[in-house]
Amino acid sequence: MIKYLFVFLLLTQLIPTGWANTGAAESVYVNLGTHTEYFNKVQTDSSGDTRKFEIAPTVGAGIVINFPYDRFKFLPELNWVLPHDGLNNNVIKNLFMLRADIGYDPLDWLRFRLGSSIMHLNQHGRGGTTKINNGNGTSTFFNPDENRSSINTTFDLGAEILFEDWALRLQTYTYSLFAHDQRQLSYTIFISYYWDQ
Repeated sequence: MIKYLFVFLLLTQLIPTGWANTGAAESVYVNLGTHTEYFNKVQTDSSGDTRKFEIAPTVGAGIVINFPYDRFKFLPELNWVLPHDGLNNNVIKNLFMLRADIGYDPLDWLRFRLGSSIMHLNQHGRGGTTKINNGNGTSTFFNPDENRSSINTTFDLGAEILFEDWALRLQTYTYSLFAHDQRQLSYTIFISYYWDQ
C-alpha cells in the first residue's frame, strides 16, 4: 500500500503546472463504495448463476487537476478493495488500484471518465480443502496455502453525477480489452466527497 501511495503522490507532483489554473489541484476527494469483480463470469452456486453484484468494501482518494481545455480534468486516484474472502472462505483477496482518468464535464452535474488502471491483486490462501458439487456428487479440492500476487492493466470507463460536494459514480474496468476469449469486466459503485482547494 505504501509504494502505491508514494507513486500516486509522485505522479501528482509531475503534472505540468501550466495544466492547472494555479499550478495546484482544483479539489481532492475521497471514495467509499463496493467492487464487483468479473461481472457475469464467476459461477456463484450449483444451479449455474453468475456473479452480478458483490459486497467488497472499497476506499480511495483522488485529485482533480484542470487541463488548459475547458471542461477537461486530469483525475489520478488510488483505491483499495479491503481484504475479503469472496466465494471461498479459505482465500483472502486484497486489491490495490492505481488509476488515472481524463474527465470531461459536458454539464455542471455530469462527468464522463476515460482512463486506465494498474491493478495489484494479492491472494493469500489458508490451506485446507473444500468440497464442491461436481454434478453427480461432490469432489474435494485443495486450497492454496501461500501468498501470490498479480499485476494487470485495465481500460476504464466511468460516469459520475455531481451534487455540490458529493458525487455518485459507476466505474468499469476491462481486463484484456483486445483478447475476446480472455476479456473480463469488473466495476465499482462509488460515493465521493470533494473538497475544493
